[in-house]
Amino acid sequence: MKKLLKAIELVELNFCLVTMAATTLLICATVFNRYIFHYEIMWLNDAALYIFVSFMFVAFSVCAYREGHISIDMFWKKAFQNMPKGGAFYRVFLVALSVAILVIFLPTAYRFMLRALQYPEYGTLIRWFNTSWLQTFLFICLLLCLLHLLVILTRDLKEFMKVLQTRSPRRRE
Repeated sequence: MKKLLKAIELVELNFCLVTMAATTLLICATVFNRYIFHYEIMWLNDAALYIFVSFMFVAFSVCAYREGHISIDMFWKKAFQNMPKGGAFYRVFLVALSVAILVIFLPTAYRFMLRALQYPEYGTLIRWFNTSWLQTFLFICLLLCLLHLLVILTRDLKEFMKVLQTRSPRRRE
């Protein structure tokens, strides 16, 4: 299972790298075409936008497995500095809350995906380009976020159980 998770994470990171580079190149090409060559290619903006949106969707899941969305380190380190049980509980609570919020939004994203598959919508500048894939891609990326959060929750629960089983050192009086 760890190899599969590492493979998913590697694919996500490489996808982000490629799509961010492609977005940057397309925006540069748009600027060069418009201001240097005085020849505007309208679909370059649309392509850059769609590639950037797909980058952002995958970046959500990358942020989830890197714990960038829930790590408010300064607060929990100060608040639970001398309380390992409280800190472990706080971490479990934040991840569980993130999972709960994501589970609440998943049915809506699923309905959007089904509607997009049933009723395709096409671009305005490129009439043959089906833009409905965005809703499907969003749902897939939300599922990846859920997967990453569940892995983190499992890890944090194990850590919380370990902390609960350790005894606090007794004070000498």
